[in-house]
Amino acid sequence: MDVTIKLSIVSIVFIAILLIIALLVLLWICVKIPQLVWKYGLAYYCGAGAKWRGGPNTWAVITGATDGIGLAYAKAMADMGYSLVLMSRNSDKLNAVKNDIHKQYPNCAKIRTIVVDFGADDIYDDIERQLRDLDDIHVLVNNVGVTYRYPEFFTRIDNQREFMSRIFNVNCVAMTRLIGLVLPVMVAQGNGIVINVCSFSALFPTPLLALYSASKAYGDYLSRALGAEYAGKGVIIQSVLPYYVSTNMIRNPKSTWMIPSSDRFVASALKTVGIESRTYGYLPHTVVAFFQAFVLKFLVGNDVNMKLAFRKMYAFREAYCAKRDKYANQAKSVDTINTIATIDTVDTMDTVIDIRL
Repeated sequence: MDVTIKLSIVSIVFIAILLIIALLVLLWICVKIPQLVWKYGLAYYCGAGAKWRGGPNTWAVITGATDGIGLAYAKAMADMGYSLVLMSRNSDKLNAVKNDIHKQYPNCAKIRTIVVDFGADDIYDDIERQLRDLDDIHVLVNNVGVTYRYPEFFTRIDNQREFMSRIFNVNCVAMTRLIGLVLPVMVAQGNGIVINVCSFSALFPTPLLALYSASKAYGDYLSRALGAEYAGKGVIIQSVLPYYVSTNMIRNPKSTWMIPSSDRFVASALKTVGIESRTYGYLPHTVVAFFQAFVLKFLVGNDVNMKLAFRKMYAFREAYCAKRDKYANQAKSVDTINTIATIDTVDTMDTVIDIRL
């Protein structure tokens, strides 16, 4: 056979394969768009979502409730008329939030606060005691979380043992233990809603945030597995995977179409409860997830996401270290250096902290 003819056949086959792939992607998009319109618009207004039943004797329990996403969930629950149990390790913030919510949401009859450090091990007997006498626990929002101060190689993490213990206690153990306390009550009632705030970082491993992304993947897997187990028991369990949200944990960037405020994000995410067991909570974040987790993975493999993440996290790390070293070199005393270190370790326990991709 003539070489030219062979090349022509190869070219035709190659073009045909590309066309088939393009058609499959187009077909997939045509299927997904109506699904997104339903999930983020029509379903909620058609009454297909969760049945919220706030009332003075119906409780919503929220961890990490004094800032950001956790605070937004607390305000949303108060607006629906739920009584609240707010958990945080900062008593001053808890009291301030309690007073603000009472003023803004008169439908919220009762607010209890529990001062707790989820990095500790011996806290759950006391939490159980304080939850035991609640009439009706209908909502649990697991929002508390902690991450790296800055992206870092695993072997270079400062105080590695303490850090590992803390990140898994806060991100994994707290969620699991609180579900263990509340889920039996919900099953006995025949209804309940558990919302676990995970992270976009749960979609694929994130180099230089290895422990954080692994802990968030744990939360996502736990949520999805338990959601399947208890779907027939009247209990909704949802995994929420936000991308960037404007909170003090990412230094409060200006709210934009892609980076919503906490209130805007939560208002959107709540419309997906009972509709999506695993949600990105906000339509633009769903589009990003589609591109990163599906298009890139489908076309070039999942490794590309890790490589892109590594480059971005490495750049963050280098910028942080350069700035830290600059301040350290300018410091004229040990006290100055200690002040800088304190500024860098702002209280980050009360909200999910995400250096998202």
